[in-house]
Amino acid sequence: MTHLRIFTLTLATLLMLAACGKSDEQVSAVPDNGGNDLLAFVPADTPYVAANLEPIPEDVLDSYLAKAQPVLETMQEQLSQARARIESAGNPGNADPAEKLAHALMSELDGKLNRAGMESMGFDLRANQVIYGVGAFPVVRLGLSDSAALRATVLRVLEQADVTAPEQEYQGVSYWKVSDDDTGEVPVGFYISILEDHVAIGVLPLVAETELLPAFLGLQMPAGNDAHARLAELNKIHDYTPYGSGILNTHDLIDALVQPDSLAGRAMASSAHVSGEPLTPECISEIHGMADNAPRMTLGVQDLTEHTVAMQYRVEAPESLSGQLMSLVSEIPMVDALSDKVVEFAFGLKFGPVRDFLIEKATAISNNPYQCEHLAEFNLKATEVLTQLNQPMPPFLNNFRGIRVSVTEFIAGRQSLQENARGQLALHVEQPQMLVGMAQMMVPDLSELAITPGDPPVRLPENMVPTPGVTAYAAMSSDAIGIALGEGEEESLPGFLEEDKGPEGMFMSASYDMGAYLDYKELFSDQVTTAYNVPEAERSAHDEKAGEIQEAAAKALRDIADRNTSTLSFTPKGLVIDNRVSFK
Repeated sequence: MTHLRIFTLTLATLLMLAACGKSDEQVSAVPDNGGNDLLAFVPADTPYVAANLEPIPEDVLDSYLAKAQPVLETMQEQLSQARARIESAGNPGNADPAEKLAHALMSELDGKLNRAGMESMGFDLRANQVIYGVGAFPVVRLGLSDSAALRATVLRVLEQADVTAPEQEYQGVSYWKVSDDDTGEVPVGFYISILEDHVAIGVLPLVAETELLPAFLGLQMPAGNDAHARLAELNKIHDYTPYGSGILNTHDLIDALVQPDSLAGRAMASSAHVSGEPLTPECISEIHGMADNAPRMTLGVQDLTEHTVAMQYRVEAPESLSGQLMSLVSEIPMVDALSDKVVEFAFGLKFGPVRDFLIEKATAISNNPYQCEHLAEFNLKATEVLTQLNQPMPPFLNNFRGIRVSVTEFIAGRQSLQENARGQLALHVEQPQMLVGMAQMMVPDLSELAITPGDPPVRLPENMVPTPGVTAYAAMSSDAIGIALGEGEEESLPGFLEEDKGPEGMFMSASYDMGAYLDYKELFSDQVTTAYNVPEAERSAHDEKAGEIQEAAAKALRDIADRNTSTLSFTPKGLVIDNRVSFK
């Protein structure tokens, strides 16, 4: 069983590398499966499906490969050094199974971290890709350029790692299965099959193995499927590109998970380690009622160019609920889509109405509690929420409308944030003058500050600034109080407070320089490593080498990373999350 798990890790590692490519064949105007033949394997009753319908343009793929080349070259250099160190330390054949596998993978990948190298192992960076559910259980299919080459690749790694993983066969088609069916602890198995033009990977219930293997191995195609039509319609409605999209139906997924006669239900019933009675119809009905607040979730690629990748995620909701959520959003400025700041962040919700909304929902549960015993915790939580929220709210929270942060400069170091950062902060409230007046009553040093809406920024006394030598200014608009940190930042503070309101329904947005983020992450990681240092005796050689490769790749990534921008909005159709990543 240990060898089988190592085999799974081997193939999973190779497939993760292959998944770096994102593309497929040309889609047809005929309403069939287009250029992605793998969509033909998707059953019509699947609760979720995601795939691409067309390939990314060759020039875009070449552009990203060129951008990634320095990263790949750095990883290749580290990989060669790591392999040499392992070999110089002694005979890799005497190492433990994990060490053997690490060495075998390094040997196979050495010199192949490039497009030609990946293709020589059987992978295709322009391959068809699809993921879907057989009931609740996931199946992934990835197209290959040469299935025989991939099989040979896997067998070479297994042989060098001294791993024995015998193939099984069903009606003439071979596959591997990794499971604990001999112990009965886990009612599912991990199935892998390298087929004629693609590799199939699935987590399937053991109790239905004979029933599901024909479809998994491509011996039996579904009677009908509409995956291509559903994804094409989704792309049309939301103006997605054909380079990747997906749909999840929450009602169908819940049925696939909780119905006693579903695959998941049968799997649980077959396990000696899973106890309890099946869910009652009343429980299922109440769970469905909860899921009806988000009946469908979708995603899609909005934009894909040589320098930009944009994704959109949607959680659909009933119009009545969506309308309520939209009414909670404050009309405050959001981040600039073309920002060049190190970090920009904006969040705007009306705390008073948010509290009323939560009280309304908790009251509804309290007045009509769930009858299903598995949902009893929600009844208790509703009571707790009512107790906590039915308290007088401080004037500040009731007036709160939002907060915005703009960091012009941030120098990664071990000093305090004030010593290293320059930027601006805005606190949006309904009555800023009242808030300042209350603060002046409680803090005597503020009493002499004349802060008036529309007036130039006022410098804060040094004794009110936590870090000596740091310059700070305050200003006020009709609906916000602003602070500028750092010499010169006060000049643009009034304009920062008076920026135009964001789009309707947008309640959060963020934009940051990915290079600066990677610098900060490295600093933070170093501090954590120092604080929680693992004794050298407890570290394995392949863990250390993997860490070195990861660190080298992160440093190379800084040279091509540009910005990451995200927005969250409530719309008449539900929650929409947009994310855009740009590269130099």
